[in-house]
Amino acid sequence: MTDVALAFDLGTGGCKAALVDLHAQVVRTAFTAYPTSYPAPGRHEQRPADWWAAVVASTRELLADDAGRHRVVAVGLSGHSLAMVPVDAAGEPLLAAVPIWSDTRGEQAAADHFATADETHWYTRTGNGFPRGMYTVFKAAWLRTAQPEIAARTTRVLGSKDWINARLTGAQVTDASYASGSGAYDLHHRRMLPEVLTALDLPAGWWPEVVPATTVIGRVTPEAAARTGLPAGVPVVAGGVDNSCMALGAGLDRAGGAYLSLGSSNWVTVAGTEPVLDPVTRPFVFDHVLPDLYVSALSTFGGGSSLSWLATLLGRDGDLDGLLDAAAGAPVGANGLTCVPTLAGGTVAEGGPAVRGAFLGLDLGHTPADLARALVEGIGFSLADAAAALLAPAPTGTPISATGGGARAGLLLQVLADLIGRPVHRPDDAQHGAALGAATLALLGVGAWPDSAPLHTARRSALRVLPRAELAEAYALPRARFDAARAATRAHAAIDPTSYHNQHRTP
Repeated sequence: MTDVALAFDLGTGGCKAALVDLHAQVVRTAFTAYPTSYPAPGRHEQRPADWWAAVVASTRELLADDAGRHRVVAVGLSGHSLAMVPVDAAGEPLLAAVPIWSDTRGEQAAADHFATADETHWYTRTGNGFPRGMYTVFKAAWLRTAQPEIAARTTRVLGSKDWINARLTGAQVTDASYASGSGAYDLHHRRMLPEVLTALDLPAGWWPEVVPATTVIGRVTPEAAARTGLPAGVPVVAGGVDNSCMALGAGLDRAGGAYLSLGSSNWVTVAGTEPVLDPVTRPFVFDHVLPDLYVSALSTFGGGSSLSWLATLLGRDGDLDGLLDAAAGAPVGANGLTCVPTLAGGTVAEGGPAVRGAFLGLDLGHTPADLARALVEGIGFSLADAAAALLAPAPTGTPISATGGGARAGLLLQVLADLIGRPVHRPDDAQHGAALGAATLALLGVGAWPDSAPLHTARRSALRVLPRAELAEAYALPRARFDAARAATRAHAAIDPTSYHNQHRTP
């Protein structure tokens, strides 16, 4: 038997469980999906019961397949951000389905708050650069107004991984990386902002204690052991938010590193000793899971989710790789077709949550390969803008690591290298970034590792692509078309349908 950490990557699409050994090798994984429901515009919900069922199922599958070859010495979690799980005194969720990160039901509460508060000042203190209605405090303010009977029974508001940690150990705490996505966390002083909570009439007691991500918060209880198959008493660390765990798993354990996350949504992330803040482009910033660091990022929400949508629409569900292979045969510029990939709404820089995606320039001669090529280029143009804003201090030629399921796509990596103008490499463990980060926290927390150096000694590059400077001219016209198309989607989203119909009402 050799020692391993058990890491859970609680993502938007499901839970990945991974065993990671003391040499930073992922020795076994299991995945269990869970659904997201969309009951109304802006409502994106998941069931905490589904998260727990996925943790149980993936753990049992993993341990059964492992057949006792390894001994779990610690557990660590990465969890998708900005979730709001109101719980009662017994720790039970008070909503069967809870808002996840992309849910914007807090927008009205945010609008009311910023009618009198300075939003730019709030942003520069919190680094909360997603559309404001996504942040947990505004979702909690929605709960207080829309469901006062639930709010009256709420004793804590927990995040995704924090609720799972509570099921494993009974402890209701969070870490600084997850707290920094609450909408009420001061990045500069690393503390909660009581004045924001007071202004929103939210009890201070709703927010769990903030501890370092490597803190052992408790041990697997007998009840959790019976459900999962884990031995009772295994230490569980606080873990971190997915953005920060992915950064750590991608090797960003010191200032200056950068990586591309290519999952359901895509982003460019840099690590630094200071947060990258810009009230215009609005990078979103989280506390790192390691001390004295921040991760700053800019994103496009419609990355992998838009590619999956297109594959399904074209009857290629389950064959996204084949569709991308076909797209690689289409020329730069996709035969005049342009795609703005914000099908799931946009960041503040892209036009906000009301903006939607578009294909422009369609004609009867376009093929599925052209559609896929245009979408990949749209993702590339969006991420190139993000990279330009975040990577300016990094020396030209600095390689960028690509992680997530989208890193499997050679076409996407090549387009990103071409448009960002830097080498892009995919590590051999690119699909396990968040799990590696969570495992690192677990191993640090129990003292199995003195530092994160094993992450670097174990890393190998499975694919490396170089930017093709000779294609700069070929991309110039597609880039101009993309800029025009993105401006059109912003203008389209800005039209107030109520005002329009009032102005054009038939007498």
